[in-house]
Amino acid sequence: MRIGVCSDMLRKVYRDERQAVARYAELGVSALDYSGYLHDGPDSIYLQDGWEEYAHSLRKAADESGIIFSQAHAPMLFYGDAPAVVQRKMEVTRRFFRVCEILGAPYLVIHPRMFPDGINGEKAGEYLSLNVEFYRELLPLAEKHRVSIALENMFGWDPAVKRLCRTTFSTIEEMLECARRLDSEWVCVCLDTGHSNIHRESPSLAARKLGGMLKCLHVHDNWSERDDHLVCGYGNIDWDAFLETLKEIGYQGEFSSEATSTSELLPPEAAETAVKLVADVSRALLERHGIPVE
Repeated sequence: MRIGVCSDMLRKVYRDERQAVARYAELGVSALDYSGYLHDGPDSIYLQDGWEEYAHSLRKAADESGIIFSQAHAPMLFYGDAPAVVQRKMEVTRRFFRVCEILGAPYLVIHPRMFPDGINGEKAGEYLSLNVEFYRELLPLAEKHRVSIALENMFGWDPAVKRLCRTTFSTIEEMLECARRLDSEWVCVCLDTGHSNIHRESPSLAARKLGGMLKCLHVHDNWSERDDHLVCGYGNIDWDAFLETLKEIGYQGEFSSEATSTSELLPPEAAETAVKLVADVSRALLERHGIPVE
């Protein structure tokens, strides 16, 4: 199994993503989750002429470093996004199917559409149907570029009680129902362990429910209260149970960390140390459970 991290962990150190790619490989990382959400602004390279050539240059840097792009994360839509912002982010998302094809990344993680009046289960049926149509419109691109849409489990924010809460795709059952309705081989699930833990459902149980639909991961820890994005072992998730479940269900993807706070909260000079910590902890967990590390 390959050890992965988000491609933005070294963004404070390297302005050029292509330079960072080689450094990740030297720090013990063998797979990258390409952080497409960094490229959703009006000055995005993926909205300019030559964006495909840029993606090819990223792929070249990866090939030369012996590292792969195992997945990518599309731009994220937020409650308050103006229509023009949504339109821009969706254009980048559509282009990212081609970016993934170039990078060799088989999965594009795309968050569902979430709305402030859809928290705590309100309008769950209505918003599930809306998201089925949202993803259905993207399926032709998935099929054309042979890149699967990965649904991700999510959480919301309840301003009345000022705490995290349920929202669209907060349950595994809801994601599986969305996938059932889409009825496409180009739809799968990316399990976010931290998001699962927020809802007091163990990532181990979530993975077991998903079974063969689980194709990629966002691995990070927390204490069930906040979306902390901590290194495995720095929260209360039972990682031994999770690794054993991955073995039981025959998970074939990467162990891809999203412990981004490790680098975000530290000065730039410590960012590489953070990446190495994530890689070393991931390797130790995998080896403890007899999972070969590539």
